[in-house]
Amino acid sequence: MGVSLVWVSFSYSGWNATIYIGSEVTNPERNPPRALLLGTALVTLLYLALNAVFVFSAPSDQLAGKLDVSRVAATALGGPAWGNMVSALVALVLVSSVSSLIMAGPRVYARMAEDGYLPAFLAARNAPPVNAILLQGVLALSLLWSSTFDQLLTYIGFTLGLSTAATVVGLIRIRLQEGSQLRVPGWPWAPSSFLLATLAITGFAIARRPKESLAGLATILVGLLAWALAESRRKRCGSSPCAD
Repeated sequence: MGVSLVWVSFSYSGWNATIYIGSEVTNPERNPPRALLLGTALVTLLYLALNAVFVFSAPSDQLAGKLDVSRVAATALGGPAWGNMVSALVALVLVSSVSSLIMAGPRVYARMAEDGYLPAFLAARNAPPVNAILLQGVLALSLLWSSTFDQLLTYIGFTLGLSTAATVVGLIRIRLQEGSQLRVPGWPWAPSSFLLATLAITGFAIARRPKESLAGLATILVGLLAWALAESRRKRCGSSPCAD
């Protein structure tokens, strides 16, 4: 169950994607926060409703340990035809999710490259981030060919969980520095509860899936090392280009 919580939290990932296009949104002080709250609430309702259908549609012994629970549930409700139809629908939804990530992800890399935190060849320079898209494709294929589906879910969910926890830690630090003039809904219980839950889930994952968890920790450490090197270079060179 503890490892399953990693997968559950991963199903909510994407709530922060609104921020990636914040510069293109009308009235950014109002609309992105609304999108974050309403989007998360809608996903929560849909998630609970869908899982209620799964739980009550088929016996628990048929669902236990299965990755394709949607197919099992649909087959129990309407036979093999329903199972095939739901599998096709899931594939279609995944394609749309991949499409959105292809648009959003490389633009993050390009922005980081323009800020000096990634190699310059990934920058967009007022054009589509072709090199960043190619890099994301290579990384995605490498993961696809080297891991099973549940290993990928655990690794990605673990890594994203720690990343969101780091973001909340940053929010807490800023709130403590600026005081009550920075409004944080649910302060201090909401961010503290989120951190405790994330740390508990992380502990479960490390105990039960050490291989995937170590891969996630290694990914974050590589990112921290790259950031430290980029910061050192920026401080050394300033606004002028470095010879190296």
